[in-house]
Amino acid sequence: MKFLRTLVATALAVAVAMPLAVQAAELGADRHAKVGVKCEACHGTDKANPKTPDFATCTGCHKVDALVEKTKGVKPTNPHVSPHYGTELDCTNCHMMHSESQDFCAQCHNFKYQVP
Repeated sequence: MKFLRTLVATALAVAVAMPLAVQAAELGADRHAKVGVKCEACHGTDKANPKTPDFATCTGCHKVDALVEKTKGVKPTNPHVSPHYGTELDCTNCHMMHSESQDFCAQCHNFKYQVP
């Protein structure tokens, strides 16, 4: 009986941990790392005082015009062209690299964007 309880507890622990591991691997920082982008590219070389990436950091690699073109078919409106911010909304308002991304526009709108 003790063996069965241990087996069930282990199976439950694995079942709970697997989705968390999969979700963690889907974070933006992990996607960047998979393609060889080092932490220093966004946070600078001073590990004791890492910088917070800003719009210029992101657009150093991700060109705004290309993003606008890539998302032009998103409905009801292109998330990279805003009547409020134009094409200059800080990327990290939606795209969180070390936590789950969020739909910044959802504070006021119901566009239901799926933010990677």
